[in-house]
Amino acid sequence: MRERLFILLALTFLGSAFAEAQLPRPIIKERYDPKRKTKTALEVTPLLDQLPTSGYYPIRIYINNDAKINRTWSFSFVSTDSDGAADGNELKSSFTVKCDAKSTTEVDLTVPLVTIFREGYDASINLEVSVRAPPALRNSRNTISTQYDTGWPSVMVSEELYSLNGNTLSNSVSTSLSGGGGGPFRHGGFVGTMGLEFGAAFNPEKMSEDWRAYSGYDACLLTEEAWNDELSPGAKIALLKWNRMGGSLLIYSRNSSTDLASLNIDKESAGQRSSDLGWGAVRVKTLPNSGLLPADDTVALVRDTVNHSGGHRIKNLRDDFRPAWPLQIAFGSKTAHIVFFILVLVAFGILVGPVNLFVFARSGQRHKLFITTPLISLGASALLVVLILFQDGFGGRGYRLVLHEVGPDNTAYISQEQIARTGVLLNTGFTTSEHGYLSPVMLSNSRWARITEDNEGGKGRYNVEMAEDGLKVTGDWFQSRSEHGHVFDTTRPSRGRVSLVREGSDPVINSTFEFPLAELYYIDPSGNLWHGSEVQQGRNTTLESVSTSLFDDWFRTELARFGPKNQVRLDLARVRKGQFFATTSEAPGINTLSAIDWKETYTFLTGKISPR
Repeated sequence: MRERLFILLALTFLGSAFAEAQLPRPIIKERYDPKRKTKTALEVTPLLDQLPTSGYYPIRIYINNDAKINRTWSFSFVSTDSDGAADGNELKSSFTVKCDAKSTTEVDLTVPLVTIFREGYDASINLEVSVRAPPALRNSRNTISTQYDTGWPSVMVSEELYSLNGNTLSNSVSTSLSGGGGGPFRHGGFVGTMGLEFGAAFNPEKMSEDWRAYSGYDACLLTEEAWNDELSPGAKIALLKWNRMGGSLLIYSRNSSTDLASLNIDKESAGQRSSDLGWGAVRVKTLPNSGLLPADDTVALVRDTVNHSGGHRIKNLRDDFRPAWPLQIAFGSKTAHIVFFILVLVAFGILVGPVNLFVFARSGQRHKLFITTPLISLGASALLVVLILFQDGFGGRGYRLVLHEVGPDNTAYISQEQIARTGVLLNTGFTTSEHGYLSPVMLSNSRWARITEDNEGGKGRYNVEMAEDGLKVTGDWFQSRSEHGHVFDTTRPSRGRVSLVREGSDPVINSTFEFPLAELYYIDPSGNLWHGSEVQQGRNTTLESVSTSLFDDWFRTELARFGPKNQVRLDLARVRKGQFFATTSEAPGINTLSAIDWKETYTFLTGKISPR
């Protein structure tokens, strides 16, 4: 008994020491002019100690300005991915933080990250942080680097759980990724049995109140105490929004009576410790009195829960859109008419060669080559430009597909898939119509696609700035004569809903959406199916009873429009009673590049029917 107690204490001590090294701490800590004993200082602290493979990254800025004048600090971020052999994509962003004289300022920056497409022996994501201080103060710089594996999601773990379990969980992840053979695992230049870390540690009391800060993470593990007592109300709301956007929330409790209702997560789920809310999963799990989690079971739980919600983000963005993306298939392919270009090049070769030499600049007039050769070249180039414009034109065309979930508290959850093929672009910069998470996706190999498996995701150069009402982006989000796919996830305040005016054998509904709903199906609390069409805003619509087979055929057709992750999201809603499902081609999409002519914006809406 004494030996077991000693082993438990030793494991606890080692786990605490390991986690202490992992907990977030300042990466830049400046004390300006210490000899003058001024108090001007700067701290740059990540709120999570590992970078996710896409999305955003929360960083807290603390400034104490002891001067008698207002000062402004500038922060520049460069996010890159690497596989050990070469660098890949790059995303830049910048912020400014002002601090008034004789005061302190603390702000949270939500820093956009490049989407990871490279994979390899030493795959890593890096974030370079540069600080430009006010005049007379020194500048600062540091880099955060996180190794990753495409087989493991990005996970957040509260410090209480991480301090006791971080080491064993990381070892279990490494073993599972190496095939469970128990041999050495190679990752990031390190050979050993530890390898990849389980997740990013965080202090619940310092969590961000912006859901986008967690958009690159797939799962979050924390205790009931952290959820109830340590998270701020704003951070709790942000995590719930992240959860409804597809994040997996795992809460560990020592109390067997704890449920989703007592945690104020879902008041309608009294007695339930598991539920799929929106597009994500919530699970309440038992926490042993020792606080030690069964490592292999926990790793399997995280993997299964994340997969239940559609898989982790790095896998989705790399693998979901390459083999047979339904939206890309519906959009169609483009045939390159190269015969005209071949004819122009052949004609150019004949003109610039024998014709030029024996006709335009014949013997005794060779000096004319200095005139005729440039003119022929300019003429051929102009003709090629005309052919390109004739074939591709200016701007571009595309399709957009939107999944719209009506959530609680007048909040809508939006996921937009889009594909576009461009011609000649005179300007590739744009500002999105709202804030959110924007990412390119990896397409199947073709002469038009710029992000493919063959080129390991490309070497794009992206820029993102936070504008007042959206994301101001420049760079390679769109390129001339190219094919691009993107996803855009966001939440927005919305009063759009479908209300039940009258129950019974002929239910009556009323829509507040500003656009008509072409088709609408409703599953009532008893499981009966009802249908209506051409549902107009503000007008009562009587629904008709329909068979299960009719609804299943319709739903199957609509499901097949989306990529795999959104298909899983729709499947989660399919079995919910009191739910409506509707489609429209008249709802607006999220605006990106204005030069693109969006030929179709198709929206699938779902959510709970509201009582009138």
